[in-house]
Amino acid sequence: MAYEHETTVLGGLPVTIEYDVQGAEPDVGIMSSYVDDWWIVAINGRAVKKCDWLYRRIDATKGESDRIRDELNELEHDDGYYDDY
Repeated sequence: MAYEHETTVLGGLPVTIEYDVQGAEPDVGIMSSYVDDWWIVAINGRAVKKCDWLYRRIDATKGESDRIRDELNELEHDDGYYDDY
């Protein structure tokens, strides 16, 4: 199932990201669900078909791809998940 999230990339460009979530795989050590793949479906509210130029800029910016994936993973774990204290 694909989900959507609106965020900014590269310091302020508004985009809509669609992403897939994979379930936990405890038999291989993955104990919670995680974002498997993500892609940009809109830039500044307009649907896009090709945005290779943006993916190249994201990949060239150190840490940007990891920041996006971390943000999406946080969204996935915000639904009633609480750490034990």
